[in-house]
Amino acid sequence: MKKIIPYIIWTIVATLWATLCFIAPDFADNPVHSFRTAAVITGYVIALGGATFFILYLAGLSRYIAAVFLPVFGILGAIVSYFRVAFHSTITPMVVDATLHTNGGTIAGVVTWQLITWLLVNILIICILLWWRWHISVNKPWGHAIVILLLWGVYYFGHSRLHMSTNQRYPYNVVVSLVEYAKQRQALQAERLSLPAYAEALPDSIDVIFVLGEAVRADHLSLNGYSRQTCPRLAQQSNILSLPNIYSPYTYTSLSVPYILSPADSLHSGWTNTYYSFIHTFHRHGFYTAWLSNQDKGRNYVAFIHESDTIIFPNASKTSFVFDPWYDEQLLTPLDSLMQHATARNLYVFHMIGSHWYYNNHVTPQHQLFQPVTTERIITKNESQHIINSYDNTILYLDMFLDSIIQRFEGRNAIMLYLSDHGEALGEDGQWLHANDAQPLHHPAALVWYSDRYAASFPDKIHALHQKASRRFRTEYLYPSILSAAGLEVDSLSSDMNIFN
Repeated sequence: MKKIIPYIIWTIVATLWATLCFIAPDFADNPVHSFRTAAVITGYVIALGGATFFILYLAGLSRYIAAVFLPVFGILGAIVSYFRVAFHSTITPMVVDATLHTNGGTIAGVVTWQLITWLLVNILIICILLWWRWHISVNKPWGHAIVILLLWGVYYFGHSRLHMSTNQRYPYNVVVSLVEYAKQRQALQAERLSLPAYAEALPDSIDVIFVLGEAVRADHLSLNGYSRQTCPRLAQQSNILSLPNIYSPYTYTSLSVPYILSPADSLHSGWTNTYYSFIHTFHRHGFYTAWLSNQDKGRNYVAFIHESDTIIFPNASKTSFVFDPWYDEQLLTPLDSLMQHATARNLYVFHMIGSHWYYNNHVTPQHQLFQPVTTERIITKNESQHIINSYDNTILYLDMFLDSIIQRFEGRNAIMLYLSDHGEALGEDGQWLHANDAQPLHHPAALVWYSDRYAASFPDKIHALHQKASRRFRTEYLYPSILSAAGLEVDSLSSDMNIFN
């Protein structure tokens, strides 16, 4: 037993190094305004350090494996932590994709003296740890490996929240992102079918805009009678119409988004995996198509994204675990650039970060009208009214974002459809956020705006829209409706789902 103590001490020191240099920086931007939250976050850091302890213990059992593993682990960790602090970016499948397809000039452009200094500090630590390890002997390493693997499995899979958090932190996030990247590439290779569509009344020029929202519930829009004025700009628009009775069967993004984009319905839910989205149909009929997103690519709908002619991700290196300002208005600058080179017929799809927690991160300071707002990253550490205030501020920001899009298209033959992927729980029955079965999650916000030129071009569609706006629809209405809005029709789908029929 005494012979293993020096090796355990070595592993603990190596774990402290990894925890302080590579894991703790991941929490540098977390909002903390109480000792209790600080204690919780410290607990998270220690727990994540424990998950790294097992990796270092296994890798260090052999001097030779340690001599290879430790430099790779340390240098990569130093790079990841530097970019996490300096650029508020983290490892995602899109970062993996960009890294694998970048060139030497791009890499040279991000090398700074600060990065080099940080690398040299960690290389020095690596050398000290390897020298120390070389002077320690470990008897029966295979026995140790078996025990540690068993303990690692219990630790890693024993608690779902710790498991999820661990997968988002170094070094686990590197492996998880590589695996997810591989699965996304595989999803892109799958063969898909296309529903036949025909041009019923395709105009010479038209702009169709679809804005895919995030976690916006219908009953917090003042357009739907909410007591707070959360839509002051949209309320001034004469051609805006709310659809207050939309039902989403899914309450989280990875399932709701492919259901919205594809021709899937309640009888054919599997069509999300076998059919193209409406983007493909637009493209086949001569539309220029663009996907502008403030979220990452989901495996379940990455194939739909790649049906677009242009794909833009201003925040490809952010995840919901990055507590840093992250605004949807960043999508407007690339939109302006695309519009300068627009063709006669265009489809623009926006995927917003919207009302995703942490709410304050997605609202600029001037739109935080409802006060006081949340101050803690752990939702249950905030007062209920503060959470609702922060959430309502995201609706105010949505109002600005949609109005900004409208201003860009109001002089054109254009129509915009907005639909949130699902709603959000705000304390009902003790539930918060989404991905559970609280009733508000099934009732997302939905809007339609059309220009005067569009109304003149398609009076029958506008009449039908006003007749149907208050009816109940499932989110599957979007696929036939957005095609119909552009003058395209699909015979194989029920006309009852089409709000423009």
